[in-house]
Amino acid sequence: MGWFGRKRRDDSGGYQDNAALSGFGGYEPSDAPRFPSAGYGKADPAPEPSEPAPEPQPDPMRQKLTPAQLKQGSPRKVNLRLVKAVPIVILIGVFGYNVFSAKDHRSASTDDTPRAPRTYQPEPRVVVPPVVAGWQSVAGKDGSYAYDVPPSWEPAPGTLHGWDPAAGSPGINLSTSAFLGKGSCKEDPVGQVGGAGFTTEKTSDAAEAARKAVTDLGVSAYTGEGAPAAKVTPGAPEKAEVKFGGQAREGTLVVAEVTPSGNAPCKPQSVLTGALALGTGEKSAVLVAYSEQGRPGSASRDDLVRILHSYRGVPAADRSTTTPPPTTR
Repeated sequence: MGWFGRKRRDDSGGYQDNAALSGFGGYEPSDAPRFPSAGYGKADPAPEPSEPAPEPQPDPMRQKLTPAQLKQGSPRKVNLRLVKAVPIVILIGVFGYNVFSAKDHRSASTDDTPRAPRTYQPEPRVVVPPVVAGWQSVAGKDGSYAYDVPPSWEPAPGTLHGWDPAAGSPGINLSTSAFLGKGSCKEDPVGQVGGAGFTTEKTSDAAEAARKAVTDLGVSAYTGEGAPAAKVTPGAPEKAEVKFGGQAREGTLVVAEVTPSGNAPCKPQSVLTGALALGTGEKSAVLVAYSEQGRPGSASRDDLVRILHSYRGVPAADRSTTTPPPTTR
């Protein structure tokens, strides 16, 4: 959640919404780039020992001059070089001052010029009708799958959010997101009361996938800095139906109670997190929904379960494309 900002990720642009399980939606995060553990490339070879420098040869002119002549010639030559060098340095300094002063003046005048407003045209997106009356849908990029959220939630289907792995924290990524109560705590203006989104688990056992998803989110999002892991207590798994292509497939729903750890200013007293997993092949597609409890506008257990039960496939006939209006900034 928002109060645990150290690991939170919220990437609202540019991610590829891949269908991790064909026909079921979900998100499969790509592997992070790997770097060499020691150094970058080969080390430079050790330098070869250099040959001894040649002995200096006597100056024939110095041999022919008397000591008095040497004393008269040397200072004059050095002083002449200094006299010639000083005006050049001064000229360069004056020229450089004029050039950079003009450049600074031009920059200042340019910065003072008001910029013309720019218009941004969002890309077309697929919309689908909600199945829960009075709610709003959150559809995958191609509209082949969706879920619904209450009117107080903010759909953000193009946003990937989650928490990065850390010591004792597995991390989790959620795509096709929706958020509840952003900025509810003044100490964490980018946090939120709750959220939802899709992930994948590397198991075909739907019950195992659902339990792992609620546990990973509870520990990753609600473990305080330097504190023991948050306590996650999953409830008993429940059977759930998910409709795809006119057929009902059996999934598993799990709701867990989370007790956050640490003493962060925005730490909630308790959290509910739920997951509905649908196993197929070697993986499971999982819809996750979570909400802090005891905050204004918190989602109840019934709301979270209803969100999870709205997970479905969407027939092509029910999909339409809309282009959001342009915005000017």
